[in-house]
Amino acid sequence: MPESRAEIFDRIGRKLVVLESRARMAAVESGWMTTLSRVARLGKRALARPISLLASGTGTPGRAADRPADGAAIPAPATAPVSRSRSPRPLPIVFIHRSNSDHLRYALAQAKHSNPASPVFLLGDASNNVYDFVEHRNLTDYFDGAAALEKIYKHYSTHGVGFELICFQRWFILRDFLAAQGLDQCLYLDSDVMLYADVTGDLRKFDEFDFTLCWDAIGCVFFLNRFQGLEQFCQFVMDIYGKKEKYHYDRMVSHYAVRTKHGLPGGACDMTAFQFFREINFGQIGEASRVIDGSIYEPNINLPNPGFAMENGVKKIVWKDGQPYGTYVRTGEAVRFNSLHFNGSAKRLMSSYFTGRL
Repeated sequence: MPESRAEIFDRIGRKLVVLESRARMAAVESGWMTTLSRVARLGKRALARPISLLASGTGTPGRAADRPADGAAIPAPATAPVSRSRSPRPLPIVFIHRSNSDHLRYALAQAKHSNPASPVFLLGDASNNVYDFVEHRNLTDYFDGAAALEKIYKHYSTHGVGFELICFQRWFILRDFLAAQGLDQCLYLDSDVMLYADVTGDLRKFDEFDFTLCWDAIGCVFFLNRFQGLEQFCQFVMDIYGKKEKYHYDRMVSHYAVRTKHGLPGGACDMTAFQFFREINFGQIGEASRVIDGSIYEPNINLPNPGFAMENGVKKIVWKDGQPYGTYVRTGEAVRFNSLHFNGSAKRLMSSYFTGRL
């Protein structure tokens, strides 16, 4: 008996529901829905900004001076996520630092000298708002997440609470700054890192990762490819200290206890959290301190790791065409240092490794 018109429409409707469900699942699995949600959030932030800011000359994306001339190609919106496969614009470089330490000027100027097209942001305070070649922002403007962490933070380190806490808080400050700016990608550098590489070009080395660390757990050279990776790390830290992640909280406490027992300094810090986060996100975190294409982001100039020749207590450096090289002991190969990390007392040496002009 042939189907009635009502039965035909009912059968077609059921098939459409199935197809719609499959399409939704495919979109979620591909990450497209997450990206769309991110764009929507960024669009809401942009609409919420005062129109006077968008029309001013303060450097805010979308100001009148940035509008294309009639007939010119219209650029992608500033709030659109940047492609993970390539960076269509110079990669932003971000520093976070309180006070105007002597070494800060050299780190900032070296980053700008080696990457003149990249915007260099300093999230700082009134004391270091003195450099006309960087874009200064008050870090307190991006402190909501950091303040929330402070309320639940527990201190397990021989270092001062202020030191360890800001080491955690900087990742929340960075997250909130990038969200406010509509940026999905950047390079974050510690303020004792001297940069010599074109980081916009080097970003391709780490396309497959959410972000990079040095020496497994150090955030001194932090290429961020995927904003959600940083969001997830910040949430992981909140879950640890909020004791939703009780297992990892106990591991933080145990790490401090073992170091104390053996008379070692330090304890639970952001590097400890990065180590645990890396374990549970294996394959998603890149390593910047390994030799790729004949160069490396150096993790600590005071130590030979990962296997370089030393001289006078620091890595032995040979300069070629304005670039620092070290000797990889195992092979005798000359490897270019994309950056040098002047950890601890080595900060006093930074001025001697500066290749630009102040």
